[in-house]
Amino acid sequence: MRMNDIYKDCIKDSFPKDFLWGVAISAKQAEGAKDRAITVADLQDYNPNDTSKVKGDLSKQEILDRLQHPDQYYFPKKQGINFYETYQEDIKLLTEMGIKCFRFSISWARIYPNGAEQEVSETGLQFYEHILDMLKERQIEPIVTLYHDDMPVDLALKYNGFMSKKVIDLYVEYATVVMKRFKDKVTYWIPVNQINLTRVGLSSIGVIKDTVTNLDKIKYQGVHHKFIACAKVKEIGVKINPSFKFGAMLADFLVNPMTCKPEDVSFATEKNQMTMYFYADVQLRGKYPGYAIRYFKDNGIDIEMNQDELELIARHTLDFLAISYYNSNVVSANKNSMAIGDSQLNPYLKANPWGWTINPLGLYDGFLRYWDRYEKPLMIAENGFGQIEELPENHIIQDDYRIDYIQEHIKAIQKAIQHGVEVFAYCAWSPIDMVSSGTSEMKKRYGFIYNDQDDFGNGTYQRYPKASFYWYQSLIKKNGMID
Repeated sequence: MRMNDIYKDCIKDSFPKDFLWGVAISAKQAEGAKDRAITVADLQDYNPNDTSKVKGDLSKQEILDRLQHPDQYYFPKKQGINFYETYQEDIKLLTEMGIKCFRFSISWARIYPNGAEQEVSETGLQFYEHILDMLKERQIEPIVTLYHDDMPVDLALKYNGFMSKKVIDLYVEYATVVMKRFKDKVTYWIPVNQINLTRVGLSSIGVIKDTVTNLDKIKYQGVHHKFIACAKVKEIGVKINPSFKFGAMLADFLVNPMTCKPEDVSFATEKNQMTMYFYADVQLRGKYPGYAIRYFKDNGIDIEMNQDELELIARHTLDFLAISYYNSNVVSANKNSMAIGDSQLNPYLKANPWGWTINPLGLYDGFLRYWDRYEKPLMIAENGFGQIEELPENHIIQDDYRIDYIQEHIKAIQKAIQHGVEVFAYCAWSPIDMVSSGTSEMKKRYGFIYNDQDDFGNGTYQRYPKASFYWYQSLIKKNGMID
């Protein structure tokens, strides 16, 4: 018998027949604030004179000022793209596009409007139930993110967010309510969005800026508490429904060395350990790796933890790895630090208007690395191309740049599958133009569907499919076959 006969079932040339082609949104960027309390994301204002890439790190006084004087600011995420009102029409459009899965997040503040009420909001639960029922009717698989960086602001003010173990308990209580309610409607859960992007500030862990004395300790303590929360959600979830699958999600910040100098090569390896692998190693392998323990010791970071927490994390590892991938960069041992995002542009790559380099082969390379390390199923939770766009008279934007970008990244995923990587879903970011997570602007458009809304919320909010909408529709019908 020949090897090709023995391993014939392992050889895959294209996407599996049951591959989940889909799209992804988040509650904080799409829904709007109607029928729920204010979240930390709502307080991220839009100011065209503010050139910072990421907003949201606020002091207590700044938070109170924004709560007491909202008329002095414009808060785009409080409006979103009005998905809370238009979800039925929007899902019908996505059904027309032919998607097989829909990744969306549930807003904690819509279920427990202040994070800790005695009773849940039935209105909030019914909203998500209607979405899930629409998806089921259309045979669209939901992939649900339980926390997409939109903590109820009262929990930030009262407990300092994920710095408090009380907030772990409240989060787990919220997640349990949701999992019980939708136990027969959802299989795939992502407990927290992009855990490796946990940083000080309201945007991720609900920490008040002026309480911070040791930046790294605060960040990694918050990460540890998220590890505990995810493990508890997995522990409870599989008792609610043994078919549940839970995913660790990372924003892909894998870097390559700028040169082949040994110093650059080893620095890139060490940076990848602490900005990427550490988070997945803990959640998928179940323990703190030696390189992380050494990094904490060398940098004076002493995380508060106990043996029971570590045993909990070890017992309840997650089931798949979800990646958001947009670009890639390089690093120099002399020019860069270990901070996530501190890198150099790759001179061999082109960049979009926001300086994000385009590297489909980086996705292929990353998937090979993740599969070799974990051998757990992979999915793309986000991938897309942001561009400034204006609606023409014929109402069809010819976004060939987006088509080219996504097409090349899908080819990269197919190549990874051909090399033995198990990939089960691709969720493009985003189906509809949404408010930017980092900068709160609208002009940074990712959607297959144009939303008539500007940076200050002006417009008709009418939806117009772009050329990429019809291209993706065709691609899904052909199960990823590209001519």
